[in-house]
Amino acid sequence: MSEIDELKTKLAMACRMLFLAELVDYSGHISVRIPGTDRFLINGHPISRATVTPDDIVTFNAEGKRLEGKWDLPSELPMHTRTYRARTDVQCVAHLHNRMVVVLSMADRQLIPASNPGALFGQGPIPIYQDPALIHTNEQGDAVARTLGDREAAILRGHGSIVVGESIEWTFAGCIDLEESATRLCFASLLGPVRFYTDDEVNRVSKGRRKMSVIQKVWDHYIAKARIAGLTENLN
Repeated sequence: MSEIDELKTKLAMACRMLFLAELVDYSGHISVRIPGTDRFLINGHPISRATVTPDDIVTFNAEGKRLEGKWDLPSELPMHTRTYRARTDVQCVAHLHNRMVVVLSMADRQLIPASNPGALFGQGPIPIYQDPALIHTNEQGDAVARTLGDREAAILRGHGSIVVGESIEWTFAGCIDLEESATRLCFASLLGPVRFYTDDEVNRVSKGRRKMSVIQKVWDHYIAKARIAGLTENLN
């Protein structure tokens, strides 16, 4: 199997697992940079995120033009292209419709580390892009990229989020931790004032959370869940 075929298979699996984790629904997408190029892979627009196969992956360039693949590109592709343009360190971009992250943004509450999953993203609140409209233009994509800055996640108010990383596995683990952090914060807020992590606590917890062995553990756990749920079939 070629490197690109392996990337397509892994991306299709990531998309299915994001569906399993209820972080994407009938919409949402994840893309990856083809190493050493200005070309990228992403799941096609009309295909259910629960059944994506390598044949459903579309290749596009930095200008957002489809190069290979039988499906249309996602309508919010500028979120990906402009983030890759702004961040040469980013190898993978995910756009989620994660429920509890959105709930916090609806209540105008910041997502600040108060549990170990939140520490993955470092100190301070996750930045929020305030315009709830879909990201259909380069100008909107640039605005999202500016909101993201040098962070690994940003919230799209009333809409969802964007998560970036150095690999598909890393980005997937970030997607899981972002929603888990928001969920715990929402529940804790119902009980009273929340005890947020100090900068020292964030730094110490983050060191363990960011180990590649932990990232791989998250990935492998969801592979196992997907296998039990019958979502690992027809990937080759």
